[in-house]
Amino acid sequence: MSLTRKRRSTGKVTLADVAKLAGVGTMTVSRALRTPEQVSDKLREKIEAAVQALGYMPNMAASALASASSWTIGMVVPSLAQVGCSEMFAGLQQILQPAGYQIMLAESRHHIDQEEKLLETLLASNIAAAILLSVEHSDTTRQWLENSGIPVMEIGAKRTDPLDMNIGIDNVAAMFELTQTLIERGYQNIGLLCANQEQWIFQQHLQGWYKAMLRHHMSPNRVINAAEPPTFTTGAAQLPEFLLAWPELDALVCVSDEMACGALYECQRRRIKVPDDLAIVGFGDSDVSRVCQPPLTTISVPHKQIGIEAGRALLARLNDEEWDDNPAISAKLCLRDSC
Repeated sequence: MSLTRKRRSTGKVTLADVAKLAGVGTMTVSRALRTPEQVSDKLREKIEAAVQALGYMPNMAASALASASSWTIGMVVPSLAQVGCSEMFAGLQQILQPAGYQIMLAESRHHIDQEEKLLETLLASNIAAAILLSVEHSDTTRQWLENSGIPVMEIGAKRTDPLDMNIGIDNVAAMFELTQTLIERGYQNIGLLCANQEQWIFQQHLQGWYKAMLRHHMSPNRVINAAEPPTFTTGAAQLPEFLLAWPELDALVCVSDEMACGALYECQRRRIKVPDDLAIVGFGDSDVSRVCQPPLTTISVPHKQIGIEAGRALLARLNDEEWDDNPAISAKLCLRDSC
């Protein structure tokens, strides 16, 4: 006597369970869920009652694969703690969510190979578009994205060779303006403090720095690129290194407000007067830059606006409409008492 082996139940409510409770076929349930206008009101209400009673959740990934379309957008960021990440995400959500799209957010932790794995999973789920905060990718990732046929949006900063779409600020121009401001205010011995961040961002900051310093025939060599992340601790720890290497330092540019505040706190500990003895400026216009003493001169980056404009452009592209590839987004100098 042969025994029929039954597949072990996962405990998950299926379309067949809904059909059985409603007393209809699975195709009828599927049609009612996908195109409710094609079934009668009475039948639709009966199916909706069964769905509610069983707590049925449609398999959106399977539906996307079957229909070759999706309402999910994949977003990969180097770090959820990265400055401006939450604001840009909020801006994207403000535009894309009302249009029916949901953003699936993933963190690569600054590892290119991890980004590759995450994108492999997302692309296999047939996402409608990809949003990337990092612009350093493996050759494999680039090939996948180029062959995917979906819109790819790189946000945060402008770049000369985007994969596809690109919305952000001009980091070179922002750093040039910040450095130029110090020079115009009479500072002669200026230093630049960088930290462990995306290489492309470091290169853009460095380019703006060199452009301003060399235009005024000033030495651009007072630069420290710390291996640690751009935090308060890094700023406090690197200030003594700067003063040891260049005791003539009269102004310090930091690539983040957190590092600038760390340097500011170290100045207070050492009885160094800011800005009389040493001017300090930051980048980002974070909350701490406004409440520290003295308040920091910094660059304000409109992170939420970047997200909103990126969302608008992406939505237009998904709807096969014209999109603005150069919206009016720019960083703004916030001149305060630290210089």
